[in-house]
Amino acid sequence: MQLLKLTSSNPKFKTINFEKGLNIVVGTQLTKEQKKSINGIGKSMSLSLIHYLFGSKFKSKSEIKLKEFLSKYGDFELSFIHKGKEHIIKKNFSQKEYYLDGKKNTQTNFPKELNKLFLGNEEAKPSFKQILNCFARKHSSETGYYSNILTQQARPIEDYYQRYVNLFLLKLDLKLVEESFSVKNKLEKLEKAKTTIQEYKKALDSSNINDLKDEIIKLEGQLKNFIIAENFDLLKQKADDLTAQLNEIRNKMFFNDKILKRKELSLEDSKNTNIDNSKIENIFSEANFFFKEMVTKKLEEAQEFHKNLISNRKKRLTIEINELKLLLIKLQADKEIISTERDSILKDLNNSGALEERDSIKDRIKTLENQKNDLEKYENILSDFKKDKSNLDVRNAVLKQESIVYLDKNQKEHNEIEKIFRDLVKQFYDNQGGSFKIEEAPSAKYLFNINSHIPKEGSQGVGEVKIFCYDVLLYLLNKNLLNFLAHDGCIFSEMDPRQKTTIFKVILELVKDDNFQYFLNIGENTLNEILDDNNQINILTEVEKEKIRKSIRLTLSDKEEKNWLFGESFD
Repeated sequence: MQLLKLTSSNPKFKTINFEKGLNIVVGTQLTKEQKKSINGIGKSMSLSLIHYLFGSKFKSKSEIKLKEFLSKYGDFELSFIHKGKEHIIKKNFSQKEYYLDGKKNTQTNFPKELNKLFLGNEEAKPSFKQILNCFARKHSSETGYYSNILTQQARPIEDYYQRYVNLFLLKLDLKLVEESFSVKNKLEKLEKAKTTIQEYKKALDSSNINDLKDEIIKLEGQLKNFIIAENFDLLKQKADDLTAQLNEIRNKMFFNDKILKRKELSLEDSKNTNIDNSKIENIFSEANFFFKEMVTKKLEEAQEFHKNLISNRKKRLTIEINELKLLLIKLQADKEIISTERDSILKDLNNSGALEERDSIKDRIKTLENQKNDLEKYENILSDFKKDKSNLDVRNAVLKQESIVYLDKNQKEHNEIEKIFRDLVKQFYDNQGGSFKIEEAPSAKYLFNINSHIPKEGSQGVGEVKIFCYDVLLYLLNKNLLNFLAHDGCIFSEMDPRQKTTIFKVILELVKDDNFQYFLNIGENTLNEILDDNNQINILTEVEKEKIRKSIRLTLSDKEEKNWLFGESFD
């Protein structure tokens, strides 16, 4: 990957045009108070913006505040070349979407597209973003990017996924690492379940499943041989018959009551039906023009017919309604008689206690069955827990042995890695290279430890030298991944002039490879210290110093806000 340009639609923004090899952004040295603020002149922000355009999230309080500023600032654009093809990322931080080569991507899909572009697989592990974090540590006063060689993801040192990325870049077999993590993760979950399992065990200890089984068998026998009073069955059968009769009477009452209501409505309608003789006469008068003698007689007959018809219908409905009312009265009487008789029988049955005793036995059997099932479940869980833990313990022990065998088998390759690291460190400490070991991790989830040591280790300046050497080591082992490396100027914060100058000596050697690009932001005082011809360090030649000067892509000053990266203040 080679960066080409970082720019914004906001005219105040100071565009950075990158070139092959070394690229430097220089800024006025910050005071201690300025270092505590996110509102510096933008030297470190130049690298952070690259991360944000590649999908980094705003996590800390200061980053969230920065996002609010960026969301009102304008569109940002980052162009770069990868495998000979130019690509462009566009982002407006007031929106969630990213645009890669003109294609809109959601926050969720964008990392997958980057994985596909750089790693050939959208589900790649580690992800492109995790790898970029290792090759371009950004600065944050609230996180740990520069606290340890292994904290490029700003996660705690013991974080598995962070260590996974480092082991990947150190060329270790991740199949063993992944399986070890899976086994130890399962063991951890079983350990968390230990309290619950122990409670199950207490429940088992308080009762004996066999005793419960014996009591259930005994009660089932009593229920089967339960003897009820001699006339109990007859009374129960009679009560059941009476209940059936009651249900039949209720059905008849319901059915006949519906018929009664319907006939009452019909009768009411008949009372309101009147024969309009004038209308009949009008009809026959019209017909009289053609059939005068015939029609006169028919009119009288029709009138009489309709009167008789309505009268007969009223009489019939009245009779039927009365019959239905009588039937309903009879059914109600029968219902009350049968209901009284049935209630009396049920009372006798209840008073006999037979039903209560039998139901009590049934309830006790049900309770015991539930207790037995629960205890059997606890017993099975305990058995499965012991079996699973035993199997996992065995597999964990095997993995430990396999990891030792693996380290022995690959000792030559690991010695080569240590040699590269030591050669880098020697350039800083008069041929004292320290050590770099990949060793078995007895209890950690990531299976292997990465242990490094350099001379005079303990001071922050020495720690920063180790971080630089480690990052260069990862690049040298993975040149085909990105061919890119970047550091924030905070890496120089506690170094002595010799160490700072040596870093540039190493960088200039690296950028002799035309495919490699290095990006660095640095304070003006630090750069002047390195380029000073009177510093008597004599590490850099004049040609090398001039090459460094020509690699400055942007100079930022604190004299006026317009000379800051964003051209304005946002604190």
